[in-house]
Amino acid sequence: MFKPAEEKQLGPRLGISIWFLAAVFFAVMVFVIVNVSNTWNIFTIYGTLSWSFGMPMVVVSFYGAMKSGSLKLSSYTGRVSNLIVFEIPTIGSPDVLGALYRVVDSIIKFAPNNLDNWRVDVVTEEHSKALSEIRYHYSSDSHVNIVVVPKGYETKSRSINKSRAMQYGLDYHIERGEVNDQVWYFHLDDDASIGADTVAAIAEHIKYKGNKYYIAQGVLAFPHHLSKSIIAKFADSMRPTDDLTRFYFFTALIKTPLVGLHGENLLVRSDIEADIGWDNGNRPISDDSCFGLRFSEKYPGKSSFLPAFTYGASPSTVRDMIRQRRRWLVDLTNLGIYGPLPWKYRLVFIYSVLFWSSMVGQNVTLVVMILQFFHVISFTLITPPMGVMWAFTFSFWIWFYWNGLHINNRVSEKPAPFWKSALIMIPLFFLVIGPLELLGGALGILAFVRNERRFEVISKPS
Repeated sequence: MFKPAEEKQLGPRLGISIWFLAAVFFAVMVFVIVNVSNTWNIFTIYGTLSWSFGMPMVVVSFYGAMKSGSLKLSSYTGRVSNLIVFEIPTIGSPDVLGALYRVVDSIIKFAPNNLDNWRVDVVTEEHSKALSEIRYHYSSDSHVNIVVVPKGYETKSRSINKSRAMQYGLDYHIERGEVNDQVWYFHLDDDASIGADTVAAIAEHIKYKGNKYYIAQGVLAFPHHLSKSIIAKFADSMRPTDDLTRFYFFTALIKTPLVGLHGENLLVRSDIEADIGWDNGNRPISDDSCFGLRFSEKYPGKSSFLPAFTYGASPSTVRDMIRQRRRWLVDLTNLGIYGPLPWKYRLVFIYSVLFWSSMVGQNVTLVVMILQFFHVISFTLITPPMGVMWAFTFSFWIWFYWNGLHINNRVSEKPAPFWKSALIMIPLFFLVIGPLELLGGALGILAFVRNERRFEVISKPS
């Protein structure tokens, strides 16, 4: 059983189980058989084609799950002498300080376990409201370094928001001579703390894989004790499963992150980061995903998996969750349409985003089938081929959230009885979470159409 991040023992199973998917699939197929019809019309043709669209990514994710099923968290106890810089960009507002301190303090606690030479770089803006407080808080710790982005700093491509701050951080390292094949950067968000497993995995990768694989991506977990909103914490159940299925397939199996990367739990060799950079232009863009696509273009076959968690916080409120999803859609859409790299390196990414965005429609299919079952409407929608595909993808999503909920529950300080959480999650997913995700996505598309350039930052639970 997993333990809280602060007390975690190394070595427990990391991968996810697929038996639940089979059980749900057969149960859903019974429901489909009752509602299936051989009548074809414009709606059944559309439904069959639209559900066929997502099958390649579902199969890819399923294959990733099969391959990651036997993984365990790193149990490495050795040490490395390479310089490791923990890079944490933050807007530096008062409402993120609690989370930021949790992250930095976790590094201070666990980094000495496996690392001989390390430093924390907190990258923030010159105009940050809490800059003085952050400096004072860590003034006596030589391992913590505050990197201040000057107000007048401008990149060659006039990047904005996080891309601008990340590029300044990289320029800072270049000026200090901290760019070579022996220096590594570990990227974190200002709400994603680490555990003993994280540091062990960093050292293990550098020791045994560092010369062959230039980046490594781990799993994002969201302990429930860090989440104030029950809706948000259940909505984030899909995220660790995504890392162990879809992301695992591209990053670990074909070793080319064509669907992008996360900006946290990301280990990058410094000379490779300097070669790629973060100067992504003057649109709000998913900088971490853009970095992953640029890496795929320049270094195909050179990525790997980091068998470790980081421990993030779900949004504090439903409103913040919608704002977060809105920002994701703006950034991802800008990357897909205007990304600064050739189209062929964006196609898989664009397909992946469309797939995830379209899957909310499964709830509509379920509602129609329930209304048919109770004879409220007489509306032909499910044909035999669509029935099988819909049952599989529908079961896939239940399984997707179920496994992620299991992981997030087990890394929490006081894990709740899982069956209770699972019973809550299923109706929440169909009736609440799906529509809220759809709302956030719709607002994101609207913001994209309006060409909005602002950067929204939500409060970070501590």
